Amino acid sequence: MRVADVKKTINQNKINPRRATWLLVGAGAAMVAGRLVERGLDSGWRAWKGEDPPEKPWRSDESWPTALAWTALSAAAVATVELVARRSAHLGLRQLTGKRAPAGL
Repeated sequence: MRVADVKKTINQNKINPRRATWLLVGAGAAMVAGRLVERGLDSGWRAWKGEDPPEKPWRSDESWPTALAWTALSAAAVATVELVARRSAHLGLRQLTGKRAPAGL
């Protein structure tokens, strides 16, 4: 292997610190927001139905309407909040740094 090929390989494997920062902030914000919305969903379900939410809705001891309602509600809420968190993190970092997110994120 030529020296030029080795240098090219090394440069391709380096982690771009700016890209890593964007990934960490976006993922961290989404994880925190997702966990908070899960807790909120649990509390809301208890207030609405007066019972704990289905822990494992795929089990046969849950009715189909209950399992489908919990799955649809939780999936939509978590996905929406994670999207908002990631976009907000990107906008916040852009305002702080004055730079756009790296390509591909």
